[in-house]
Amino acid sequence: MLYEPQVEQFGIALEPCGEALAGRASTDDADAAVYVYRIDGCCVVTSHRVLVKHDMPFFEQSVPGLCVCTLSRDSLALCPVAPPRRSRPHGNVAIFGDGAMKSDRSILRAGTRQDATSIMLLPRWFDRLDGRARRAARALMEEPGDTCIGDTAAALDRTMRALTPLFGGRLANLAMLHAHTGRAALTALGWYLERTRAEAAAGTREQRQLVRSAQCHVGINLDKPLSLDQLARDLLTSRTRLCAAFKQETGESLGAYIRRTRMERAAELLGNPRLDIAAIACAVGYPRTSSFTVAFEHAFGCSPTAFRARCGGALGRDRFCP
Repeated sequence: MLYEPQVEQFGIALEPCGEALAGRASTDDADAAVYVYRIDGCCVVTSHRVLVKHDMPFFEQSVPGLCVCTLSRDSLALCPVAPPRRSRPHGNVAIFGDGAMKSDRSILRAGTRQDATSIMLLPRWFDRLDGRARRAARALMEEPGDTCIGDTAAALDRTMRALTPLFGGRLANLAMLHAHTGRAALTALGWYLERTRAEAAAGTREQRQLVRSAQCHVGINLDKPLSLDQLARDLLTSRTRLCAAFKQETGESLGAYIRRTRMERAAELLGNPRLDIAAIACAVGYPRTSSFTVAFEHAFGCSPTAFRARCGGALGRDRFCP
């Protein structure tokens, strides 16, 4: 099952609990609690709260399908979506698809809270919908992941939280599971269709897809070198086209976006007192702490140490100076 590798890494043995499977474990690496619902062989709902005690590798198995999830800020940073301009401690809603089965490896940092509730819909779940909705679902699965904001995000967050005792909800029966997963799926498809219509009407559809792909690529590779030439090759376009599209759509150069995103993530990580400056530097793509310190001072007007002492990163996104 797609959730088993993740659960096993935390030493959790799942046991039946109503319609769910549930388990808890406390190890040297993390304290973790998990609930899992399996629905009709084509949908899995997982909910987990994890407090990471020591840096640990984390392996994740993804399968073809569509994922709708609500996440803590720390979990959002590991999600394959474009980083939002503003994230919240909890309730960040992301929607993304996977076109193929693959494995991913990441590092869970000590002191982070990896909290999330996710609805994973396999492709055959959408067979119950009409042709237009099925086509939209297939297209959305192939799109770069994105975050959802506003009323739609709030509605999705409430729908998912209601299914789990970990985040103020309750154990769901089968009827509730069908109702809430269906509501979440249709809300996500409606959000996608509305966005698509607006971009098509503005004549920016193709360009916006390219920009989202670039933002998503940056977001999941902040700890690595990010060359504009290599980024363009990865996205199967030219550097000139990519940079021009990015500037036109966002008003910001791609290089400036990468630098800002690195620094905003660094400001968030500085709020975790268990992470030293060298670890934060590596997490945002600076193997040399001295280079990171220079870049951070340029962005925020003070050293990472002084920033942590003054505000712990709490206002980092408001104070960035490109």
